[in-house]
Amino acid sequence: MHRIVSLATVAGLALACFVAGAPRPAFAQPSPAASAALNDANALFARSEWDPAAAAYERIVAAEPANGAAWQNLGESLLRLRRYDEAIRAYGRAKEAGFRPFVNDLNAARAQAARGDRKEAIAALERIVAAGAGPRLRPLIVASTEFEPLRDDPAFKAVLDATIACRTPPYRQFDFWVGEWEVRDPADNVVGRNRVTLEQGGCLIVENWESARGGQTGSSFNYYDVRDRKWHQLYIDNSGNAGAFPPLAGELKDGRMVLLSDEKTSPVSRWTWYAVTPDRVRQMAEQSTDGQKTWQTTWDSYYVRKPK
Repeated sequence: MHRIVSLATVAGLALACFVAGAPRPAFAQPSPAASAALNDANALFARSEWDPAAAAYERIVAAEPANGAAWQNLGESLLRLRRYDEAIRAYGRAKEAGFRPFVNDLNAARAQAARGDRKEAIAALERIVAAGAGPRLRPLIVASTEFEPLRDDPAFKAVLDATIACRTPPYRQFDFWVGEWEVRDPADNVVGRNRVTLEQGGCLIVENWESARGGQTGSSFNYYDVRDRKWHQLYIDNSGNAGAFPPLAGELKDGRMVLLSDEKTSPVSRWTWYAVTPDRVRQMAEQSTDGQKTWQTTWDSYYVRKPK
């Protein structure tokens, strides 16, 4: 699904606003008066009334020093008022409260860039990248107008390049399967053609299979998920039976990509890919009905790279 996001929304409200559903640090249930004060402050913030919003948030954090969301919105209000040093301190207090620490590191870098401290702003962004948070914060970095004066700075360009997702080694483990292939069985008979491409900036490997006999086609999505550190595959063919090929998950082991279906069900499917040479890949499918004690081969093939 294609989504269009307003840069103004990303740079302003999405970056710093206290919104419904946003994660909050744990603190005691506010009193009705405190809740009303917070609602009033948020309303001023939403209307971009920065002076009264800042004053309102200052009263809130004075009463609730652990309210990281209020500290963050105070920092944003102060940034819009060009009170940069105060904004940086407020963002720091939001981070100390455990509220969106990397976002508030980025917010502080925005304030540093806005006050003309290019070196410190870039150093802060470099620390974000070094901590591994660069890719998920890339949309906010790109959308932040405070970084406009840095666009031609080689150091900033290097930071921006480092925030591009899916460039770390785990994402590249399955690249040996990417290419235009003729698929053959162990007897060297051509059984199909497969086009395997990198999509979404290298975050997704897409397979498009076509049987040599005609009629049967299929596509798979293959991706590395940082949450479980595993590769996943979802394959759908033109049979209309979405359950014919269960989802697979697994990892690269000793140069072989090994993906399995849910090990709690029977039969368990196991698919294996490995490069025989840079231009020849073996793909095997096996099934087990006895708790993975024995395996029966259900598919065996060799991918031969087509000449460019």
